[in-house]
Amino acid sequence: MTTAIHSEQARREQGETKPRALIAHLLNGVSQDAPASLREASATHFNASGKLLRGCLALEACEEFGVAQDAAEQWAITVELLHNASLVHDDLCDRDTHRRGQKTVYRQYGEAVAICLGDYYLAKAYEFGARAGLRSVPLISTAIATLVGGQAGEFSTAGYPDWETYHQLAVAKTAPLLSLPVLGASIIAGFQIDTSRAQTYFEHAAICFQIINDLNNFNGTDGAQSPCSDLANCRPNAVIACFKEDLSIPQKARFELWADKIRSGELIADTVETREWWHLIKQSSAFQSTSNRLSFHYNEASAELSHLAPAVQRVICDLQQWLAYQLTRAKQLTFQP
Repeated sequence: MTTAIHSEQARREQGETKPRALIAHLLNGVSQDAPASLREASATHFNASGKLLRGCLALEACEEFGVAQDAAEQWAITVELLHNASLVHDDLCDRDTHRRGQKTVYRQYGEAVAICLGDYYLAKAYEFGARAGLRSVPLISTAIATLVGGQAGEFSTAGYPDWETYHQLAVAKTAPLLSLPVLGASIIAGFQIDTSRAQTYFEHAAICFQIINDLNNFNGTDGAQSPCSDLANCRPNAVIACFKEDLSIPQKARFELWADKIRSGELIADTVETREWWHLIKQSSAFQSTSNRLSFHYNEASAELSHLAPAVQRVICDLQQWLAYQLTRAKQLTFQP
């Protein structure tokens, strides 16, 4: 099996890898087997399938831990379907109009279809997960329960989340489906790993993922329709959380009031005050502070990785290299006042 996760440069040079092609083929089959009312929406969604990182990680882990090829494929498609179900529902919750350079499912086909398509992906994920190994099902349930709790947390917090709250939300939303490919493969194979240390690694990796995406959001390179959409819609973002920390008490109170009005719909996103906050953020030290925290969590992830068993290190090392590449790119972003 070829390396599952490559740097962007290697991907451009080598094209689509065999694991990605396999997973894309399996996802196409899920769309073809969908109910007629969901078939077009599913096919359109998977026209831009993304990195397929979690599925590739699942295949790598299954191969390393000794899972049979058929079960490995079932597990890879399981984690990808769970991830895509979360994306379809997340886009609806956040009212995002674009993902991966195309209109989101809810925007193109409506809210009802988006809900039903995400539910279809969840149902099929449990089916494929059970086929891969029945012992994986409780792990799937726990991962999804944690993820949806994090997603709901975005909408139940008054004001704008501080760094501690942001950290909790980011871990809850990202870590479960990042660790699931490896932890599930170990359960299916009956391969013993240090689960606690592995989970700690993935929590730090999840924060790195989210911070990188947040920096890209401010730079307009995260696939959203316009730059700074997180600020305009008051969504949790590492840069904004760092910015809020350094505000004076009067400024913080004014920022919280503005955030509550945006989230309640009392104010539209594109206002004079929104542009004022954007200007202040660009003049602040928030980007440097965010970059420093990204480096901290990457180093913590590296430290945890070094203590894992060699077999687990071999599975995760490509992911860690991908994070290193993304970290370097994120640190090269410039934000001019």
